[in-house]
Amino acid sequence: MGIRPESCRRMLLICAALIACVALVLAAGVIPPVKAEAAKGETTEMAVKAFWLNISCNLGAAAVLFLMAWLSKGLNLVGKTVAIIAGLLAMLLGLALTDAAAAYLDHGPDMQIASILLIICAAADILGGLAVVVTAPLCPRPEVVKAAT
Repeated sequence: MGIRPESCRRMLLICAALIACVALVLAAGVIPPVKAEAAKGETTEMAVKAFWLNISCNLGAAAVLFLMAWLSKGLNLVGKTVAIIAGLLAMLLGLALTDAAAAYLDHGPDMQIASILLIICAAADILGGLAVVVTAPLCPRPEVVKAAT
């Protein structure tokens, strides 16, 4: 039992775009207030580095999913495994963002906005990763796609 190759590709592209949007929101909406807090001495500079690491991992997972969806007609066992690992990575990154959101809830109003953005980003990461983990095993193999066309 599987899904059509077009649906599989579309779902992987949607998840890649969602995960890439998380990276953009983190860079534009979360890092500036965290840097301002670090300048005041209320938070450490390590938090900014941790967010940049999260952004780079999110962009890496999104790039892998985008390339898999764009270049392949179906997913073999290796492709499904890589997609599932990218989805699990996105879910773990979302959990890390949840922890950061909880840490910044009791700070000032700027950090509360950043905390809300972190909660939204965490939900998007977890949703995107879960969708990849569910979709990847259902994608057809390339041999099946060639035989069907």
